[in-house]
Amino acid sequence: MRNSSIEWIKIMAVVFVVLCHSVPEMYTFPDGQTFTDGFATANPAFFAVGLISGLGLIGDVIFIVCSSYFLLDGKKVKAGKVFAIILNVLIISVIYLVIILALGYKLSPMTVVRQCFPTTFQNNWFITYYIIFYLLHPVFNTIIEVLDKKRLALAAGLLFFHCSILLFFTGNAPGINKFICFVNIYFLVAYFKYYGGALVRSKRLNVAVCVSCAALYVIMKAAVNALGLHFDHFQSRTTTYFHINNPVLILFALSLFNLVNTKIYFNRSINYLSSLSLLIYIIHRNNLFAELIQPKWYDLFVLNYGKAYFIPAILTLAAILFAASVAAATVYRFTAERGVNALGAKIQSACDRLMTRLRGRT
Repeated sequence: MRNSSIEWIKIMAVVFVVLCHSVPEMYTFPDGQTFTDGFATANPAFFAVGLISGLGLIGDVIFIVCSSYFLLDGKKVKAGKVFAIILNVLIISVIYLVIILALGYKLSPMTVVRQCFPTTFQNNWFITYYIIFYLLHPVFNTIIEVLDKKRLALAAGLLFFHCSILLFFTGNAPGINKFICFVNIYFLVAYFKYYGGALVRSKRLNVAVCVSCAALYVIMKAAVNALGLHFDHFQSRTTTYFHINNPVLILFALSLFNLVNTKIYFNRSINYLSSLSLLIYIIHRNNLFAELIQPKWYDLFVLNYGKAYFIPAILTLAAILFAASVAAATVYRFTAERGVNALGAKIQSACDRLMTRLRGRT
């Protein structure tokens, strides 16, 4: 049974992601003023909404750190697991498609195709990159095993320099470099897991780093926003500077993980809710829902109660989305996922037999 302290911060990461996805990419108020996520603003309320939106990438980094810690012990890829993730994403995506069409919405052929191939078209970009990351993690482990402390530090340092210094200072989203950013975090976690020593175990140090990084994150957000009001280069970069390669986010996630990993306890409810993380992520965030249904929610609050209720609308939507996603994920787990897992187990068994035969021939 996994440490519930770690499972708890995975739940926190999912909550952060749900909060992020409850923020609209753009919303125009009746008075003509427009909120645009990722753009500098002089409106304090809009800046606060931007902070809520930024929580999603913090959650992504926390999840990558947690996953990396456990994947470092893995020796092989489970084909059944990869198949199950892809099929679960597909089934849930098609369910949304059927519901939206049943509600009478007209969709373009390309929209239907994207909905039927959600992993290929990165409808949930994190899932797509995570699958690639998972498939290659045994290769990374093989490399890490042959590196001593100095060489691992050098490898992690070079990856950090590329992702969290060079790419970070361009101010652009990592794009295709997202995968390298995953690897960057993986090697950092590996170094601290195997050679962190007192740095990892020090509660006082990790609390200090965690709190300092949280404060620095807000200061950096405010600074980039202020610069964006005066310089075009920063105007649309209040999000891109805070992607999964942001050094402050990575240090925050590492220190938070180290902090909770010093305390070991087990709670079935926490572990169960954490086990639903991937399903919650897939269920709560669907392109069709976000584009066609979600905007009506903001109208419900803003048109009836005014602009001051924009933030309450976002927070209320996040609470409903999280609760509904947990309920839907629970139903899905005991229905469709059972069949998916059974099929995945058969695929895994077939792959294991094939590998055994191949080894026998060599």
